[in-house]
Amino acid sequence: MRYKSSMQNTTASRSIPLGWKIAFLLPTSVAIALAVISSRQTDIHAGVKLSMIGNLFLSVFLVAYSVYLVRKSTEWWRIAMLIFSSAVLGFGVLALLRAF
Repeated sequence: MRYKSSMQNTTASRSIPLGWKIAFLLPTSVAIALAVISSRQTDIHAGVKLSMIGNLFLSVFLVAYSVYLVRKSTEWWRIAMLIFSSAVLGFGVLALLRAF
């Protein structure tokens, strides 16, 4: 009989599907791009708006990651992280709407 080593079992169980990787990387890359663009703005008002939109994309990343963790396990702190990140996203949307 051939046995798999313990290292192969742990790496196989920790692989993240492609859809989740895209859900994590897409908002993060947009947030970084907006942060770079906003730092180069000469108009302060436009720079602040771009920073706020970038922060919203970071909140979307936090929500996606929390959903992934909750689907993977039902530990209480992961559910609390989902609630917290959703609240941060809600307050970010409210602040952005007030800025416009």
